[in-house]
Amino acid sequence: MTTQRVVVVGGGIAGLTAAYRLLHPTGAGAEVPRVVLIDSAERLGGKILSTPFEGRLVDEGADAFLLRVPWAIELCEELGISAERISPAVGGASVAHPGKRGPQLTALPDGLIGGVPTRLGPLLRSPLLDSAGKLRAAADYVLPRRFTARRLDAASVGDIVRARLGAAVASQVVGPLLGSISAGDIGRLDAATSAPILGQALQRNRSLMRGLRRMQPAPAAGAPAPIFGSFGVGMGRLVQALTERLDGCLLRLGIPVEAIRRPGTRFAVHTGSEVLDADAVIIAAPAHAATQMLPAAPDAAAALGLIDYASVAVVTLSVRPDAIDAPHEAGFLVTRSTGWLTTACSYGSAKWPNWAAGGDQPPEGVPHPAGDGVGGDGGHDGNPNVVLRVSVGRDSDDRHTRLDDGELRDTVLAELSSLPPLRGLCDPTVVASWRVSRWPHSLPQYRPGHGHLVDRIEEALAQEMPGVFVTGAAYRGLGIPACIRQGNEAAERATAHLASASATASP
Repeated sequence: MTTQRVVVVGGGIAGLTAAYRLLHPTGAGAEVPRVVLIDSAERLGGKILSTPFEGRLVDEGADAFLLRVPWAIELCEELGISAERISPAVGGASVAHPGKRGPQLTALPDGLIGGVPTRLGPLLRSPLLDSAGKLRAAADYVLPRRFTARRLDAASVGDIVRARLGAAVASQVVGPLLGSISAGDIGRLDAATSAPILGQALQRNRSLMRGLRRMQPAPAAGAPAPIFGSFGVGMGRLVQALTERLDGCLLRLGIPVEAIRRPGTRFAVHTGSEVLDADAVIIAAPAHAATQMLPAAPDAAAALGLIDYASVAVVTLSVRPDAIDAPHEAGFLVTRSTGWLTTACSYGSAKWPNWAAGGDQPPEGVPHPAGDGVGGDGGHDGNPNVVLRVSVGRDSDDRHTRLDDGELRDTVLAELSSLPPLRGLCDPTVVASWRVSRWPHSLPQYRPGHGHLVDRIEEALAQEMPGVFVTGAAYRGLGIPACIRQGNEAAERATAHLASASATASP
């Protein structure tokens, strides 16, 4: 019998994981199909991209993965790269918000789980809240239960936080934190998909803070476990390790998929240059791209088109160390009330040891640039400059897309230099090198009821084109671990479909 073929469309972390899992199934005796991986880009990795910046490999997209869930950890162990994992050298974060004398930085309160407070004491001591905000937060302990299971299913993160802890906690604490993860607005962010822990907590207790504490595991002895992980040469190491294990996979890069049809018993994947036959297809591309690929599945395509996306950018700056106060935390987040384009700033050199002066050099095969920042003087061994990574753009705010790179850099520097610890950035001569990495329509926005929308998409595909599966950040979880989980699940569904098709075809 001819070996079955699976075409994976999209070479981001979900697509790479799906292709890897198809070729390396966990089940004993599972048949390994032929796999073709197609991506419209000229490289693999999607929003994971580690490139040289002043002699250091600095991530242009995702720079870490969450360690409190198992999927990325397990994949790293399977790939044999766990020993290369590093964790941030510093933790903690502040919030940039309007103050009486201009923008100011205030440390986030302790005791947060998933960006949501679990204890009243730190809130009462926090300058982020005024007296009314603190009193309203305390009401969480006495307010009656406000969310039935049905209401929770349709609620936004903002709905839950405002109802239990008040508007001030929502805008000053939870909004900057959870909103920064997806570049979203917590008032329009589906709680069931984006922060399921909130609904789980309210099922345990009418008080959100008490419910969250009951879900918190007992603290382990010794130093607290790190929350995030990465690699000394950047997150690109994960992409490299996956790519090296795609044994026998046929790669098609720089080739967009125009349409997926089913003219007979097999699928036909149309590109601009060829038509590939397939027994199953996994679409690991953004929802807006998947919509265009499915003219033969109009109901699924229409539902996919309902998923909104935000455009973001990362401005990486190399600045003289005397331009800023020495940071003692990983970075800061920015409230919407500032009106800034900036949504967050990471003190990269403090956070990641490999970005600090004299950090890890690019590995063999990666160029060591003479000058890779726009207008910069280039890097050198032992470079003392400080690396800052500034995030820009969020849901319903695409002002940055109308600025060229130089204008965006100048705007970001003006915003940062209004904060007391970063006042030195008002002098343009302190910036030794810089670059702008743009990610248009890159972060899916989970509107309330998102889980039901994804159910509709999957049900429509099962009816219109059984054997086509969607996976990735647009569906059931953002972040590298969630995409790894979804890639594994897509591979399992495709494998089950192939087994079913094979059994049906057998006499």
